[in-house]
Amino acid sequence: MTGPEMERRDRIVFLGDSITDGFTGPLLLRQALQEAGRPVPLCINAGVAGDMAEGMARRLDRDVLPHQPTLVSLSVGINDVLHRIPVEEYEARLSSMAERLKAAGIPMLVLTTTVLGPRHEEADRRLAGFNEALRRTAQKHGYRVAEVNQRMREAAERGEDVLEADQIHLSFRGYRAMVRALLDSLGHADVRVPQELLVQPMPGILREWSMRPMTKEDPPLGEPAVAALTPDASWVSYTLPEDQPVEGWWVDQIRRQGYAVSIEKHLGPAPFYVGVSFLDAPEARRVFFNTGALLRSVWLNGRQIYQNREWTGFHAGKERLPATLRPGRNVVVIETGSQFFLSVTDTDTW
Repeated sequence: MTGPEMERRDRIVFLGDSITDGFTGPLLLRQALQEAGRPVPLCINAGVAGDMAEGMARRLDRDVLPHQPTLVSLSVGINDVLHRIPVEEYEARLSSMAERLKAAGIPMLVLTTTVLGPRHEEADRRLAGFNEALRRTAQKHGYRVAEVNQRMREAAERGEDVLEADQIHLSFRGYRAMVRALLDSLGHADVRVPQELLVQPMPGILREWSMRPMTKEDPPLGEPAVAALTPDASWVSYTLPEDQPVEGWWVDQIRRQGYAVSIEKHLGPAPFYVGVSFLDAPEARRVFFNTGALLRSVWLNGRQIYQNREWTGFHAGKERLPATLRPGRNVVVIETGSQFFLSVTDTDTW
C-alpha cells in the first residue's frame, strides 16, 4: 500500500502512545494527501497515552484487529526508554506484535522513535539501541520503516523547535517532521506537509448541553437519579465547539474538533460534572456513540451504555459503542471530568 497502490478503502490503524493519542499526526497525514489530490485512507487512532510495547501487544485484540486494518502504523519506544525497559524485552514485544499481525495477514509500518530533549539526554542516547531493534524487527518481517527519528533530528539541526517544554511531546513542527517520514515511507515523497492543520469539528458531535457541577456528596448516577434529572435555570448552557480560543496549540486544536475543554472555567472546579443533551431522530436507527477525553459514563434514554473502567486513551473515538435511537426525542446524560468528547455517528468508522 504505497503511492499509487493506496486507495480510499485502505484503513490505517495508528497504534501508539500519547504522541499518537493526540491525533495530530493522522489528521495531518490525511490533509497532506487530500491537498495533493491523492487517495485518502481511513485513519483510525489506537493511541493510549503512557503506553509501552507490552501494553500495545496486549491490546491488539481490543484496539486494532476489530477495525480490520489494511495497515498498522506502530509508534512505540519513548515510554519504554523512560521506564528503563531492557532493549531485549522491548524487542521481544515488537516481535510478538509483528508475528500476531502477520498471522492475521496485516502488514505493519514501523516508525522509529521520536527524539528527547537535553533534559533527557541519557535516555535520548539509549534510543539508538531501541531504533536498531525496530529496524531489525522490520527487516525480519519485511516491513517498511518510517525514519521519524532521523527526520526530527534533521529538523532540529535546521533550528526548528520539534518538542514541547517537557522535552518529550512533539510541537507542531515535530509532528510535521513525523508526517514527512510517514509520507516518504508510504511512497509520497513528492507530497508536501501542510504548514498548518485545518481543523474541522468531528462528525456527529452533540452541540447543545445543559451542565452542572457535582460534589463529593452527590451519589453516583443510577437509573433513578438519571430519570430525575431536570435541567433548570441553575444549569449552565454549554455549546460545542467552544467559540473562544484557549491557550496551547494542541488544546485549541481539540477545542475546534468539538471537545469540551473549558468546563472548569465555566462551571467552577468540581470532582466531576453532569451534562444533558437531546438528540431527535425521525425513526428508530442504529448508531455509534464515540467517546473521548475524561468522559466517565453515558446514559441513553435512562439506560447506561458506557462506564469508563480503565484508561483507554484520550482521543475521539477511543470507544465506539453501538446503540439504538428511538423515534422522536432521545435523552443523553453524561458524567465527565473537566474535559470530554462525545459524538454520534451512523457507523463506527469516520
